[in-house]
Parts: sequence; C-alpha cells; structure tokens
Amino acid sequence: MRFDELARIASVVAIFAVVAYFANQDLESALNQAKPWMNPVVSQNEVAALGWVKANTAERTIFASDIFGGELLMSVLREGTEGGDWAIVPNVVQRMHDMQYDFYEANSSEQAWRIALKYNAEYAWVPDRALFPGFAWKGVNYAIFDNSPYFEKVFDNGHRIYKVKK
Repeated sequence: MRFDELARIASVVAIFAVVAYFANQDLESALNQAKPWMNPVVSQNEVAALGWVKANTAERTIFASDIFGGELLMSVLREGTEGGDWAIVPNVVQRMHDMQYDFYEANSSEQAWRIALKYNAEYAWVPDRALFPGFAWKGVNYAIFDNSPYFEKVFDNGHRIYKVKK
C-alpha cells in the first residue's frame, strides 16, 4: 500500500473513533439524565406515611413538598406547595425556585423555615428518595430539619414528616 492510501484509511478510522467517542459521551449523559425519571418518583414509605397524614391532619393542610410529594398528598386531600393543577397554582415558577433552592437546598434551618411560613405550610414532607422540587433532582439534606428549633419530627418510617413550628 502506498503512503497516501494508508493516510486516507487512518484519517477515516480517526474520524470514526472521534464520532464514536462523542456519541458514547452523549449516550451516557442521556442515560444519567433519564435515570431519576425511570425510578419510582414516590417511595413505598411515602405511601405508607399517608396513613399518618389522614389520621393526624385535617383536609387542606398544607405541606412544604416537592412536586411528586405534592401530587401524592393530593390523593388524601392535603395540599403541597407544589404539584397538582399547575394552571391554577399562583406563582408556580417562584414556588419551584423557593422549594428547590431556599427550602430543600437551604443553607440553614431558619431559611427553610421562612419558606415554609411563606407558603403557610404546617408540615414539611421530607422523603427517603431523590427530590424534584422543580429544576433538578437532588438528595435530601436531613440536617436542615433534624435537631432544629424550627422543625419537630412527628413521623419517621424512613420518610419523614416535620411539624413547622410557628
């Protein structure tokens, strides 16, 4: 084989390798982004917690929640700060922002407490799964709620419910 033929073959192989590399990176990125959506969006412990909710709270009690927690709470006629009929929820984008960044990702218990009060939440819905408050999937930072002067744990089966102190 001549040098120019080898150079052409090497060029084609190199281009193919670069395309394959970037295609694989894109596939892995897509799989990582899809993974949370492919898992259950509420846990069995959350479903079990509904028994406590029905026995200990009145209808229309407001819970500081992520989207899927709010949807689940609607099944027993309670309200979440998010979830439900988005067409009638006031300031929905602000609510998602507040729950994502100032409640579940708060820098302090007081910051989370202030957001709960802003939405008249009587309880905090703190699941044993990844959260989706509106903009990204996040893990739960239990330290915000545990041993806090602003929240009192009232239920824990892995999923936790905290009373918002007034």
